Amino acid sequence: MSVLEYLLAALFVAVGAGTQACIGIGMGLIAGPVLLVIEPTAVPGPMLMIAGGVNLRNAIADRASLNAPALRRQLLAAPLGLVGGLALLAALSDRALTIAVSLFVLLAVAVQAIGTRPLDGRLAEYAAGAGTAFSSSVAAVPGPVYAVFASHWQPAALRATLATYMLVVGTVIISAQAVMGDFGLKQLWLALSLLPAVALGLPFGRWLRPRLAGLRFRMIVLGVAATSATVVLIRQLVSG
Repeated sequence: MSVLEYLLAALFVAVGAGTQACIGIGMGLIAGPVLLVIEPTAVPGPMLMIAGGVNLRNAIADRASLNAPALRRQLLAAPLGLVGGLALLAALSDRALTIAVSLFVLLAVAVQAIGTRPLDGRLAEYAAGAGTAFSSSVAAVPGPVYAVFASHWQPAALRATLATYMLVVGTVIISAQAVMGDFGLKQLWLALSLLPAVALGLPFGRWLRPRLAGLRFRMIVLGVAATSATVVLIRQLVSG
C-alpha cells in the first residue's frame, strides 16, 4: 500500500468511524468499497477488526440502552448466516467479491433509502441475527441489514445492541478466516495500521450527533456510501 493509498484509506475509515459512532452504522458502507480496491483482502476480516474499535465504544457508552432479549435471539440465529456467508466467501475470486460487495452496498443503501420498516417480534429478531451475520461475513456490512429490522428502535438501543452483537460475531468471523488461512499477519497489520484513523473519527462522530441528526444526516451517509460503491463497481467492470 502506497502512502497515498494509505491516506485515502485512513480518510474513509475516519469518516466511517465518525458516522458509526453517530448513528450506529456506516463503517462498512463508507470505507469497505474503497479498502477493497486498495487491498482485496481487507474485507471482511480487517474491516471487521477496524470497526471493532467503534463497536467497543458504542457497546460501552450506550450499554444502558442494550436490548438484551433481542440480542440473545439474534446471536442464536447468527450461525445460520455465518455458515452461508463463509461458504460464499470461499467460493468467490477477489474481483467477484469486489463486485458482489459493491452490489450489496448499493442494495443495502436502496433498502435504507426506501425506509421499509419490518414487523416487530421474535421472528424479526431471528431474521436480523441471521441476515446480519451473512452480510458481515461476506461484505463486512452489518449495519444496513440490521437497521432494516431495528430502524424503529431508539438510536442508543440500536447502537448498543448492534455493537455488542458485532463484537461477538466479528470475532467469530475473524477466527474462522484465520483457521481457513485467509486472515494472517498481513491482514492483522492492515487493520492495526488503520486503527489510528478510527481514533480520529470518534470525536468527529460526537461532534456530528447534535448537528446532523435525523433524515438529513441519514441521506448524506447513504449518498456517500452509494457513490463510493458505484465508483468501485464501475472500475471493476471496466477493468474486466
